[in-house]
Amino acid sequence: MKSWRFNFYVLLFLLTFVQPTEAFSGNNYKKVADTVRILTIGNSFADNATKYLQQIAASVKGCEIRIGKANIGGCYLEKHADLIKQCEQDPLRKPYNGKSLKDWLMADDWDIVTIQQVSHLSFKAESYQPYADEIREYINKYAPKARIYIHETWAYAPDCSRLKGFGITADQMYIGLKENYKVLSERYNATILPSGDAFYRSFKKREGIDLWSSKDRFHASSDGCYLAGSIWFKELFGKSPKRIKYRPDEMSAKTARYLRRIASK
Repeated sequence: MKSWRFNFYVLLFLLTFVQPTEAFSGNNYKKVADTVRILTIGNSFADNATKYLQQIAASVKGCEIRIGKANIGGCYLEKHADLIKQCEQDPLRKPYNGKSLKDWLMADDWDIVTIQQVSHLSFKAESYQPYADEIREYINKYAPKARIYIHETWAYAPDCSRLKGFGITADQMYIGLKENYKVLSERYNATILPSGDAFYRSFKKREGIDLWSSKDRFHASSDGCYLAGSIWFKELFGKSPKRIKYRPDEMSAKTARYLRRIASK
């Protein structure tokens, strides 16, 4: 009788004071909220990854997302850190679509702020610090409630001409950037948005699904944007990408299912 009463009161406590996802979900630490406010500090790769993200989220019941973009094409961590200093010295300087980074950080109650390195430096460990730390300190100052997420960008297509100039292969680029983003994630105890891992898995499994732009072979194609968006959805909402109903009009249902399956792993 005592054991039954004890179990009853424990269950009553959980139902009363703890949210169901927190009590029973093994992945609740990934879930932010049903409505997520996210600010990206990055470049065109962040634009690629979020291209379909709002439509993806809206296609799953109960999921909404608001996205702010402090992105500049080709911008690397050192440049973002330098722009912080320049804007502090000159308040009229507004390099992020008419805003300073401070303006963006104070523009909303962001749940998450993402940071990333520019792709052509992503595999170079020496390019990350002290600039990432400076950006992190600035985020903590002006958006102290936001959680920092690390966007792990992707390696270039194996046939990208830039790789030859770097003197590396696509696999070597992936190995290098993966390690560098892991180090950054561990340094900040931050969640990784593993776009790069998903690109790598997809290419190794099915080369016929071309994730890279035909124009330059390093930006994402529509398929790549959809894959990255599905990865972000999984990490932001803690829900399986297999639940996503949205797909771009030009994408076949078969390709969309495959990419969602890759993102779910």
